[in-house]
Order: sequence, then structure tokens, then C-alpha cells
Amino acid sequence: MSFRKLRVTLLRAVLGIFVVLALVMGKSRPESIWADFAFRWGGYFLLLAGTGLRLWSILYVGSRKSRVLVTHGPYSLCRNPLYLGTTLVVLGTALCFENIPMCAYALGIVIPVHLLVVSLEERHLGAIFGDEYRQYCRSTPRLVPRFAGFHQEDQMTVEVSSLRRAAIDSLGVMIIPPAGQLVEILQHAKALPVLWQI
Repeated sequence: MSFRKLRVTLLRAVLGIFVVLALVMGKSRPESIWADFAFRWGGYFLLLAGTGLRLWSILYVGSRKSRVLVTHGPYSLCRNPLYLGTTLVVLGTALCFENIPMCAYALGIVIPVHLLVVSLEERHLGAIFGDEYRQYCRSTPRLVPRFAGFHQEDQMTVEVSSLRRAAIDSLGVMIIPPAGQLVEILQHAKALPVLWQI
């Protein structure tokens, strides 16, 4: 199995379990207007931040990920802004669904799996780009952005397929908050079973 297929299969499996948790677990946050406000708006903020970072990163790297070493724009802040954005989206989703076990799953499973995939991908990129990539690793943090290192080029070329992917990414994330509301309504109406609730 190629590196790309392994990465995609692993991430799909982990995110698939996350979706199942969303569908079969009831809301599990403390009942108060402030908890509702904190969960929902915290989730919305993380969804927006993660989606913005993913869109920005997709525009820079496009489909050139293993062909060109991109080190400017979001890739000058950290080496893996796409994975950081995805992590923020996953945490934002768990908060939008107001589901503490989903938050625990995101922190305990999704993030460690992302770190494993990042490690495998960095080994893959090191094999392709050699010393140039190792130098990039020494000057740019893995996931936690360092804003002092930010730089970008005056012009960049954006592939049309990247714009399409960015649009699909955004549309997918935009349905998360209403999907959370729909799941809650269906569970309350007993149309969707709640198999586990804390």
C-alpha cells in the first residue's frame, strides 16, 4: 500500500468513528445557558479558524504536495497547517455537537493519529526533498505556529483544482452546525437512537 493510500485510509477510519459517535451519542454537556454558549460558540470559532487555515493552506500547496516544497504563506508558520486546520475542525465539531465524549475522542485518538500521520508524511517528504526539507524542519515548527517566521511571496500560482477542493472543504464544514442541530432534533424525537449518554 502506498504512503498516500495508507494516510487516507487511516484518517478516514478515525474520522468515520468520529461521525458514528456524533450519531449515536446524546448531548453530554452541563445544562446551563453559559455551557450552551461556550460549547456552541467555541465550536463555531474553531470551525472557522480551522476552515480558514485549511483553505489558506490548500491555495498554497494545491496538488503539488510531493512535487514542490512549499515554505511560504501558512507553511512558513508551521510545517503542517492542513493537519492543524483539520484538528481545529474536529475539535470544533465536537463542541458544536455539545458532546464531551467526542471531545475526549478528538483529543485522545484523532490528534495522536494526526501526529502519527504527520510523522510518516515528514519522513516521506524528507526522502523526496532531502537536505532542503531537513533545513526547513530546523527553521519551522511542526504544528504550533510561530508567527515571527511568517513570510510570503509577492505572487503565487493557484491551481483550479485547488480552488475546487477548497470550495468543497468549506461547504462540508458549513453543514456541521446545522447537522449537529438536526442530530439533536432527531434524537429528541426518538427517530435516531441514543446508544450512550454521559
